[in-house]
Amino acid sequence: MRPREHFDQELDALRKQVVSLGQAVSEALAKAITALERGDLELARSVVGSDAEINEAKNAIEQHAIQLIATQQPVARDLRRIVATMAISYELERIADYAKSTAKMVVGSPDPNRGPLVAPAELVALGKVARDNLERTLQALSNGDAEAIKDIVAREDAIDHDYKQLKRAMVAQLTPPETADLLFIAHNFERVSDRALNMVEKIIFMTKGDQVELND
Repeated sequence: MRPREHFDQELDALRKQVVSLGQAVSEALAKAITALERGDLELARSVVGSDAEINEAKNAIEQHAIQLIATQQPVARDLRRIVATMAISYELERIADYAKSTAKMVVGSPDPNRGPLVAPAELVALGKVARDNLERTLQALSNGDAEAIKDIVAREDAIDHDYKQLKRAMVAQLTPPETADLLFIAHNFERVSDRALNMVEKIIFMTKGDQVELND
């Protein structure tokens, strides 16, 4: 096998590692949203417990990327792919943190006088839209779907608008400490979409070499 062919295989293996990490993160986020919607404490605890595996997978990607840079002397195009892949893995790890944070709030306080967290339907819907954006981003990463990228960018303003509306409504209707927890979860979901948009920037850089700022 020629060195270039071997290197291309390594780059593809690195991409598949990131896609696999993305799938694990998306699953964790989906479970956190379901746990919030149903008040499912066991499901929420499973999300918290899975975070260590996600961190390990992200670290493995970084080590693989560093090894390729150190041993293969990549040209500019290859280096873009490696650097973008590392950046995307970081964004995914942060999204996993939002899923864990949401799950922890579902599990709630040990205070026996505090009831279960009851999420408004609008908050659950915001989480599902955020996860859908993550899924579309992973689709673009997996197969270079340009239409998925355009759709994510187009929907970002709508998500920001929904988040701000939801925040105002919850502040007006809810009482502490429930308000604080639910507002924090809403912020988590809004940040998931922001991170997905960051990933889209890296995908564009990886495929076209263009530095774009979509998240202003």
